[in-house]
Amino acid sequence: MKPCEMLVMIKPGLGDEGLAACRGRLDGWLAENGAKVDEVYDLGEMSLVYPIKKNSRGHFLLFWFDGSGELPQAMAQRIRVDEEILRHLLVLRHPAAIKTVKRASEERENGKRR
Repeated sequence: MKPCEMLVMIKPGLGDEGLAACRGRLDGWLAENGAKVDEVYDLGEMSLVYPIKKNSRGHFLLFWFDGSGELPQAMAQRIRVDEEILRHLLVLRHPAAIKTVKRASEERENGKRR
């Protein structure tokens, strides 16, 4: 099992229930593939530099988990058919990521990040 992180961009405007449902699906898919989820960060809705599928904003979730080598392919197949997920990125977790995410979360709570 390797430490991984997955950043997921979800369509904006789904509301709390839609966002919770999408997050639940992602949690379920990770569990089905044997991943152990450590933490999930809700980074909020942010403006995009360029539109993606006619959306100028996106809601971002960051998952930290331990997963196997087969996980990226299995997750890509599931995410590809989900219309609410615009983009995703799955990489090995770097030790410096902890400081960056915590700082970004604090800035968002203090209203410095939009």
